[in-house]
Amino acid sequence: MIRLYRRFWGQSLLARLTRMLVLIALLSLTSLISSLVIADGARGEASAINMAGSLRMKIYRAVATLNAIPTRSRPDQIKALEGSLNDFEATLASPTLTQFIPSDELDRRARVYRDMLDAWQQRVRPLLVAEADTSRFNPEARVALLAQAQNLVTTIDELVTLLQENVEAKLALLRLIQGLAITAIFVVIAITIYVTRADVLVPLKELQEATQKMRRQDLSVRVAQYAANDLDGLGLSFNLMAEDLDKLYQNLEHKVAEKTESLARSNKSLELLYRSIGRLYPSAINSSTHLSLLNDFEKAIGVGHGLVCLASDSAHGGTPASPQFSSGDRQLCQVSNCSDCHASSAIRWREFEHLRALTLPLHDVNASYGVLQWVVPSGQDLDPWQIQLLEALATHMGIAIGEAMRAEQSKRWSVYEERAILARELHDSLAQSLSYMRIQVCRLKTAVQAKEPAQTELIMSSLDNGLTNAYHHLRELLSTFRMKVEDNLTIALEKSAAEFSLRGSIPVHTQVTPTTSRLSPNEEINLLQITREALANAIQHANPSHIEVSFYESEGGGVHLAIDDDGIGIGEEHGRIGHHGLLIMHERANHIGAQLSITNKPEGGTRVAVQLTPRALSTSIRIAPGTKHELHA
Repeated sequence: MIRLYRRFWGQSLLARLTRMLVLIALLSLTSLISSLVIADGARGEASAINMAGSLRMKIYRAVATLNAIPTRSRPDQIKALEGSLNDFEATLASPTLTQFIPSDELDRRARVYRDMLDAWQQRVRPLLVAEADTSRFNPEARVALLAQAQNLVTTIDELVTLLQENVEAKLALLRLIQGLAITAIFVVIAITIYVTRADVLVPLKELQEATQKMRRQDLSVRVAQYAANDLDGLGLSFNLMAEDLDKLYQNLEHKVAEKTESLARSNKSLELLYRSIGRLYPSAINSSTHLSLLNDFEKAIGVGHGLVCLASDSAHGGTPASPQFSSGDRQLCQVSNCSDCHASSAIRWREFEHLRALTLPLHDVNASYGVLQWVVPSGQDLDPWQIQLLEALATHMGIAIGEAMRAEQSKRWSVYEERAILARELHDSLAQSLSYMRIQVCRLKTAVQAKEPAQTELIMSSLDNGLTNAYHHLRELLSTFRMKVEDNLTIALEKSAAEFSLRGSIPVHTQVTPTTSRLSPNEEINLLQITREALANAIQHANPSHIEVSFYESEGGGVHLAIDDDGIGIGEEHGRIGHHGLLIMHERANHIGAQLSITNKPEGGTRVAVQLTPRALSTSIRIAPGTKHELHA
């Protein structure tokens, strides 16, 4: 039945519901119209029934009027009787009554009305008129009149009964129509409720339950599809959405798992690189360090083993490379392939008989130091993350090796510089003094051989002064090479001032301000030596009562050092006596590029002033808008 219903009404849910609502409206409208029509007709027939019933009263009235007429009728009585007869005829021919009398002669109401009309016109009226005109009372005629009147009343009663039956038939028809309409409406409503429940509520409830399951992350849920339902498209869309979400969720889970694995791998790789860098940079060219790193990376990568081949300066020409560090048994860096191994500075694969080797150069921005080769069996390959990890290892190894070599070279140059400084200091002090004394010894031999006592005495005095100066230079050199600025220059200046104040029993005050300028260790040592030399000269030769040491940063970014005393000042005699100390101070100032001035103060005393621009500042590149680049040194 439901299939026939769906086939008849179509498969569109909206169309079915619309048709059912229209059918309910039509049934209701039909019931309403039929009720209005039948009720209106019944109201007219009720008037007709009343009018037909009034005919009985009027016939009885006419008979009663006739019976009231005496033997000799008066004109007014005759006129009253005629009025009753006319009223009866008017009622009998009234449209209110005749409109419900069918024109069909076969209809019973038409026959009864015609019989009633014949009985009135042919029997009852003539008798009434005849009795009214009779001057003498005729009992037999009155009995016949009453009999005919009674027959007419019976006919009237039959007509009234037929009219009532017609009205009742219409009311029964109205009840039938309304009952059928109400029944049809309830049937359509029941079908609508059933269809709504079966085709709307059940699919929607199923969709709601499926949605709740999907909210609980059950993406395998699917809904049934209804071929004769507009919600079939919604169910199909839901199933497609659930399928897409399921695929997307699985894809996301797969990607999340991949990302988690990648992040875990990256975390382990970063941790490995962090530990490797911590072990690599302190000892970049150490066999145990490299072997330990290669073993750790072999465990992390899980494929193959590594080989580090550090090249010497002539390794690229075909001679064996310097140290080889391998975590496996195979040694690929041999004399036969050393040149090919170091020939390229790019990452490349090298093919061998039963294995492959990924060659990664070890270099920094300055030079190339060798290669890192990762050996894998034939048929296996490295993933991109493994290659990136090896690239990071090779990069850090190259940088660490370069830093180690540069540190070693820096140490070597530091030793060379210290030796050069020592040689210069010895040459400028002890060597010159010894050379001078050698000349004096030659002169002494000549004077002794010539037996010149005066000349001998003079030469001996010169030798004594030379030995004194040589000893002084030696003490200065020992003091210079032993001295260290353990804290910073300001603290070292304060300590030196306290030391000389205690040594000479003279108050030495300091006005030392920390500076932001970056002084090199060589600059700090020479400034400290100049200060100590100036303090020693002041205590020994100036006879001061107060000494002040000031150190501060000048406006141009340099530093200013001043040693002031209130002694006798510097003169020709003092210059002659302390000329070696003054010369050493000038040499130290020239060595660090500082400007040294030694002057007498107007109020008395001596000022030793040093103005220095640190090399870290003076060698910086200053770029001004609209100007060319200049290197200030």
